[in-house]
Amino acid sequence: MKKLLPFILILLVLVLASACSSGKRALKQGNYYEAVMKATNRLRSSPTNKSALQSLKTAYPNLINYNRDLAANLETSSDPFKWEQIADLYQQLNTVYDEVLRSPGARTVVASPQNFRSQYENALTRAAEARYQLGETELDKSLMLENREAAKLAYEHFKRAFELQPSFRDAEAKMYEARDIATVHVVIEPIPVSQRYNLSNEFFQNKIMEYVRSSAKSEFVRFYSPYDLEGNNRQPDHIIQMWFDDFQVGNSKIKETVTDRTADSVVVGTVDVVENGEKVKKDVYGTVTAKVHIFEKELISRGLLDFKIIDAKDGAILTQNKFPGTHTWRETWGYFNGDERALSTTDKNKIKNRKEVPDPTPQDLFIAFTQPIYNQVTSFIQNFYRRY
Repeated sequence: MKKLLPFILILLVLVLASACSSGKRALKQGNYYEAVMKATNRLRSSPTNKSALQSLKTAYPNLINYNRDLAANLETSSDPFKWEQIADLYQQLNTVYDEVLRSPGARTVVASPQNFRSQYENALTRAAEARYQLGETELDKSLMLENREAAKLAYEHFKRAFELQPSFRDAEAKMYEARDIATVHVVIEPIPVSQRYNLSNEFFQNKIMEYVRSSAKSEFVRFYSPYDLEGNNRQPDHIIQMWFDDFQVGNSKIKETVTDRTADSVVVGTVDVVENGEKVKKDVYGTVTAKVHIFEKELISRGLLDFKIIDAKDGAILTQNKFPGTHTWRETWGYFNGDERALSTTDKNKIKNRKEVPDPTPQDLFIAFTQPIYNQVTSFIQNFYRRY
């Protein structure tokens, strides 16, 4: 009996798996669509499977009747999206139709499968019409009340109508019209150039523009430079202004450190000695010293960016913030007097440069200290316009 137990368990698993793949379980649960799909799939590889044949024979007519009854009930409902649901029901029946045709075993019990192409196409047209009408209502509301939320709803309705039937009336054009009305158009003004240092803000400005144009914040927010708006009549909704309240580039500090170094047990020479009647040379160990001069230079650059978003229609300040940035450039050089063997590895690394290295340009230092400001600005823009 113990020897038969594994065989019985395997047989039981196979029986259960066969029942599941034949659609029998789905049929018992009243899931006619799943039962038909599993049965036809099973019959494609095993055309004479009795369980699958019986499941399909029972499930197929039940599925046809069930979906048609649901569609008829939906037609009498007041649900504005009922035609999309009806289209889904007929599409399900059409999928089953195609699957039965592809399964010779299934054709033995469903000799004449039914297709519902015309019902499906009609439901799609009615669904697109319903969405289009809803879009028209919301679009009119948005124009009369200058309501962005209504325009956003109109966009979603026209978009869905276009998805349902791409050639339906002027749904595509209406979709873009609604999106344009719903969109907040933001112009980012140039940052004033520093006359004190003769520096350019172009790199920082370009990085901001690159970010806002490429990073997804909201489908209904678009950013422009003043140059983008030249030659068209578009008026911005928001204006972003930025300028540096104060900044310093390259405040320098130089510190010299003088350190005495010693190293013990260093070979300082050799002597001749006699061992076993022979003259040999032996190392002489001693202490070596050196004086290390290390120069460390720091160039500290820092600034404060004033950031403001203004309503272009009435000049109201929607939000304002200040973002600080700091960057410290460091370099070392040096020299030593004495025996190099007294130097540590750290000493040697620090005096690789024997002379003072050239400073970075003020423009490079300016770009460096604006990097942390860039991170703060882009994060702020992302969070502010997410709600739009």
